[in-house]
Amino acid sequence: MLRPDGVFAFSGSTPLEALCWNEAEKRLETSLVRDYFGLHRLESDDGPVEFELPYGEWIALFRATGLAVEELREIRPPDGAASTYRSEEETAWARRWPMEQIWKVRKE
Repeated sequence: MLRPDGVFAFSGSTPLEALCWNEAEKRLETSLVRDYFGLHRLESDDGPVEFELPYGEWIALFRATGLAVEELREIRPPDGAASTYRSEEETAWARRWPMEQIWKVRKE
């Protein structure tokens, strides 16, 4: 539950990462491998299920639940940064395209 004027911030993967994820090869591609429209439930072969929405649907969902978007940050790792949970190839990919995002919304 969020009080009026309360802030909710959360992070997750981006639609672009989902569009470029090659499930068969278990790797990110530098080209699109799935459609953007209709993006929603993504099931991987090894069990996990992810939910990813196109940006317009995120905004519509926030508005429908009384939340106003204050900020969207698309994270880009700096040169030389190493990740404890991403491969070097994935980190290099994330320097070119947003792989992670942080939303900040406020209850109206």
